[in-house]
Order: sequence, then structure tokens, then C-alpha cells
Amino acid sequence: MSSRNELGKIGIFVAEELERVYQELTALMGIPAPVWLKARQGGPEAESETETESVSETETETFFACDVVIVDGISLEDFKAAGTTPLAGTSPLIIVCGPIQGENPGLRLTTLPFNLGQEGTRLLMEGREYREAGVEEPSLDLMLETLRSVLRQEVKNYLELPPKPWGNDYIMILTHDLDILSLREMPVARTFLGYFYRSSLVNWKRWRSGKVTTPEFLQTLWEMVRTLAAKLGIGRDVWQRALPLLLDLEKRLSVRSSLYFMPFPGKPGLLPQALQDGKNQGEAEAAAPANRASFYDAAKHRRTITRVEEEGWEAGVHGIDSWHSAPAARAEYKRISQLTGQKELGVRMHWLYFETPASFRAMEEGGFLYDATFGYNEVVGFRAGTLQPYHPLNCQTLWELPLHIQDGALLAEEHLDLTREEAFKQAKPVLAWAKRFGGAVSLLWHNQSFTAPRFWGEVYERLIAEGKQDGAWIAIPRQVLKWFALRREAEVTLTREGSKWQIFCTQPAGEASYGPTDTPLPPLRVRLYLDPGRIKECSVAYEAGEGYIDIPARPLVTLEVEGDEPR
Repeated sequence: MSSRNELGKIGIFVAEELERVYQELTALMGIPAPVWLKARQGGPEAESETETESVSETETETFFACDVVIVDGISLEDFKAAGTTPLAGTSPLIIVCGPIQGENPGLRLTTLPFNLGQEGTRLLMEGREYREAGVEEPSLDLMLETLRSVLRQEVKNYLELPPKPWGNDYIMILTHDLDILSLREMPVARTFLGYFYRSSLVNWKRWRSGKVTTPEFLQTLWEMVRTLAAKLGIGRDVWQRALPLLLDLEKRLSVRSSLYFMPFPGKPGLLPQALQDGKNQGEAEAAAPANRASFYDAAKHRRTITRVEEEGWEAGVHGIDSWHSAPAARAEYKRISQLTGQKELGVRMHWLYFETPASFRAMEEGGFLYDATFGYNEVVGFRAGTLQPYHPLNCQTLWELPLHIQDGALLAEEHLDLTREEAFKQAKPVLAWAKRFGGAVSLLWHNQSFTAPRFWGEVYERLIAEGKQDGAWIAIPRQVLKWFALRREAEVTLTREGSKWQIFCTQPAGEASYGPTDTPLPPLRVRLYLDPGRIKECSVAYEAGEGYIDIPARPLVTLEVEGDEPR
């Protein structure tokens, strides 16, 4: 049997400054082994000896071996200079994804209706402001789907690794920011007094508008009494009981989550320049509001932190100043790492403080595995335009795990201020996008949300139930990122001899496991665009879609395929 790879080749021919973003975009698409073609340095106006030098026969053959070439930010004169003047019937399709220059030397061109390199860079590095139109749609995933639709038509035996584990339609990640672990340990100041204000006047208004029931409103009044007693040393206050309540709930639902602990007590941290008012605008060291500080000492909760890690949860850092500098990030990482015994830690910034692009680098240099800050306090949506974790373009190891749905954005009176039914309906379309594109939906629910005066746990439970019904894999971030790393490392080839096809993959099912229970990660999913009606036999169970089949990744999958290739 011939060992020649029968997969069509996809070439990438972009300006040097766009290479990093296209590396990330092809990884998001799950394209195995794209061919990177080099443009001439200096652009079409450059004058050097290299302009007249002939290109090696191998480089020319590589170009013509591609079924398509994705271009952005280059001159079409580069094709002529590279010795790639098309021969009749041999030219690959050139997919124009951004601004190009020069006259067309006779190439087949199709131009996409967006600037993928520029917009991809903006989304992955800066993100969209919450007021921008369309933040409720994953704009980057939609652009990549448009590109994918062309590849499906043009690339021979087009194959990809979708961001959907085998056996699941998408991934759901549950996270909790632990701003406060009890009211008892807090000073009688803004946050402490704010609890009583919200439990009385604000909750009375919520009761009048139907956002809490009468029993819930009465329970809130009783919890105020219990909290005052706890402050005097009698019993436990309402927020002291919130974390155990949350953990019991997730045990009952057979799910696990990530819990982000504040690294240091009594520190409000620094204020990003974008949030500074006229009084301190431009000051490098302006202080954040005093009520941003938390007042629990994580070291006093060490047993809780180690227990949740032992039982399958994940403890991370709810950062104070990790966004600001690498030394601050290292200090916060070290604090929680010492308590957990874990080296692979994630971070989410308190109040979602962030400054791009510097914060990405600070967190990577601080030692974090991932950041989970990139989302909104005000609305539900897609700041980065995608459902997938990714590597920021100025980082090598740090993952960004975008945040999509937050309890406060949906239900807090200062933001959308929805009823629980309205909040569920507002969040549910995010799950629908995930079912379409795959990826990882990230939820944030604060521990205080499961008790009085909020009572927001119902929406959280309904979203988990919806995810389970959809067939989502619900896992902690460390597990999820391990799966995405394996997806990026996988190598897939296809060989054929007559009707006998073979697909080889370097990541077999059940090969990798993660976590304290060594639970196997779900296999990768391999998607081959081929009419399912042509499949007469397959060595593994497969799923048939419209114009494609999905199979679980195995070292070897054999197929009996009827009929000739359509092209």
C-alpha cells in the first residue's frame, strides 16, 4: 500500500507581521499541518538581489501541491517573483482574507468579506467593548466558518479536528470567584453595610417586582438577624455558609468547578488607567476603591483548599494586581500554589481588571497556566469573538479562557437586572452557539449568589441541566486545556489504495488522563469531509453529518469507501 498522504494541502502566505495570528487561527480551526509559504521581505517595492533570483524547484512544487492558499497582507507580485506563474489547470485557489497589493498574474481568486488578520488580532488581543453591536455572537468563529466553507469545497479529502470531544457536542466550564467567605470577618464598612442595604431595601424592591418570592424575602430578613448574631460570635453568617452550599450542590449534580481564591487580605490593589477619573488620570500607581479588598486570609482556609483539590475541584487565584505586573503575578501565584501544592494554576482578575496586551505577558511571566478574565461585567457575550481557549499573540504558554456568562451581568440591579427566567433565556443562546461550533462555554457564578439575598443558584442549575441535555462535557479548566493542547499536538494523515482508506492519528482514545482521579480525557474528534453514503465499512463507530463523517481519534481507523473522488 502507498504511504503517501492523501489529504489536500492548505497553504498560508501572509505578511510576516500576520504570521503569529494565522498560526493561532489555523489552530482554532483544527487544520492539521498547514503549509507555510514565505513572502519576499520588504514588500513589492523592495529592491534587492532576491527579486531576480530564481526560487528552487521544491518551493514552486510546494505551491502547486496546495489545493488552496490563504493570503493576507502580501502582494500578488510575490507569486510571480516566486516562480509560481500558474500553469493551465494547476493553480490552487487563492483565498484573499485581507488587503493585498499588485496585479493578478492570472491566479484563481476568491475574496472573503472581512479582514481576518486584522480583526483576528483585535479580537484575540483587545477584544470588543461590551457596547459594540453583535457582542452576543461569536464573530471570530463565524468568520472562521466562512473560511471553512470554502476549504470544504476546494481541499481534497478536507479533514479537521473540531473543538468538540468525541461523545460530546461542546464543553462547559464552571467557575466561581470567591470575593468573600464570610461577613463575620469583615469590618463594618461599605461591603458589610451593603449586604444589609441589599437584603432590606433592594430586596424589597425585587420582591415587589417578582424577582424574589415571598418565602425568599422572609428568609432574607431572617438571615440578616442571623448575620448580626454571627458578628457577635453566635453561629455562622449567611455568606459563611455559601461555599459549603455550593460544593454540596455540585456534588449532587456530579459536576466540578474552578474556585478562585483571593491571595491576600485587605488589599484593594491598583486601578487600571482606563478606569481612572480626572483626579488621578495618568498616575501609574492609583489605588483601586477600598471595597475591592477582600478580608479573608486564604492560609486560614488551607484545609478547604486542599480538600477541594483532593475531591476533583480546582483551586485558582482571584487576582488583585496580577494584571499589572509580573512581580505581582508571581507573588499571587506563589501564595495559592503553596496552599494547593499545584503548579498549574489559573487566574481571574477581581472585578475583571485588565490592560491589554501587557496583562497577558504579566500573567505568563508570573507562572500561570491560564487567565480567565476576558469577558464582561455588564452583558453576556463574546469579548474575544470565540468559544475556544487560545494563546494570546504575545505569549507562548499562557492560555486565555474567555468568560461568556456571568451571574452579575444577568441579574445584578446595576447591570441587566433580569428575572431568573429572563436570565436563563438570555444565557441560553450562548449554549446554542457552542452546540453549533464546539468550544468551551465558561460560566461565572459567585459563591454569594447561592444564598440570600440573591438566590441566583436556580439559573446556574438550569444552565448545567441544559448543558447535560446538550451532551456537554463539564470539566475543570486544567482538564479542558489539556484536551485542547492534545488537539493542537495531534498529527493526522490519510492514505488510500483503491477503496481502502486509512486514517492515522497520533492521539489515540483514552491515552491521556488528568486530575486526582486520573479520569481519561475524552478522545479527539476527527472530521473527514466525505459523502457518508460512500462509506461501506468502518473499523470504528462513526457519526454521519451533512457532507462529512466524524470518527474518534485512534492510532488507525480503516474505511471501505465506494466510488471515485468528486474532484
